[in-house]
Amino acid sequence: MRTKVGLAKTGRRRSNVFEALDNIRDALTPKVREQVLLKPNFLSSTNQLASSHVDAMRGALDFLLSTPHPPKEVIIAEGANEKFSGEAFQIFGYEALQAEYDLPIRLVDLHQETEWVETTVFLAERNEDTVRMPKIVTDCPCTISVAIAKTHDAGVVTLAMKNMIMGTLHKEDRIKMHGYHSHADRVLPREAQTLNINLLRLSRHLKPDIAIVDGTVGLQGNGPGGTDSVPLGIAVASGDVFAADAVTTKAMGFEPLGIGLFHYANEMGYGTADLDKIDIVGPAIETVATSFKPHETAELQFQWQEASPAEYLAAD
Repeated sequence: MRTKVGLAKTGRRRSNVFEALDNIRDALTPKVREQVLLKPNFLSSTNQLASSHVDAMRGALDFLLSTPHPPKEVIIAEGANEKFSGEAFQIFGYEALQAEYDLPIRLVDLHQETEWVETTVFLAERNEDTVRMPKIVTDCPCTISVAIAKTHDAGVVTLAMKNMIMGTLHKEDRIKMHGYHSHADRVLPREAQTLNINLLRLSRHLKPDIAIVDGTVGLQGNGPGGTDSVPLGIAVASGDVFAADAVTTKAMGFEPLGIGLFHYANEMGYGTADLDKIDIVGPAIETVATSFKPHETAELQFQWQEASPAEYLAAD
């Protein structure tokens, strides 16, 4: 069966996200449960361009409430980069959602969680280490990653799959995903080779049930932070996170199967990243695509091929 991806370009963020979801409503409705967790991306508590806009959440909530059996509780959970607990929710206007919707919405700072589940990752030298995933996320019956279309300093792009993993892991463990114990030790291309393997390993536990990429305004150049914006104007949604990310990648001017995470996912059947096997419901990619300026280290990032990937991607 072919994979469906909803694509929308309406001119406004909230309706973009709603329409992308609505375009593939039949594929997504069965995934909605009584409890739903929305995972934004708060790379920063002050840089809105690098962080999920509250209107993207409104588009997602509008859709959830329009389903035949809407959730009875929504959790919005993130392990933000912030000075104090709840700062990003406060600055970006997320607290307003609780009064706006006739639905219990719980804002959760994942840094405050106490129950964690461990899993194995590989460091740059291919020795094993462990990282911690929050039980509130692994136990939730329906998770939705609400990401932004951004370039990255190790993975070329950072979209819905990476958002779901990196912002939920215990903050002290995130650097291990890159293969190191400190940011000062990071070296490309080994970092890119390691990050792709670890992201795919953790996708087995944290793959979202629904993926949304808000590309209304994207971030290019030396992402995932910065202020170099691109008016891409789209939103993308799918029940296959790798398909949503692949379509967004193409819309950003990159080839999805040329990026390690998507190549491995497609090869190993974790998801569909081959555009020839994806049905896009909405405008054709070529009519909305805008080439993003890659990170200045992109040439090294594209050297992601691991000598023996199967050894590290095999099941635990």
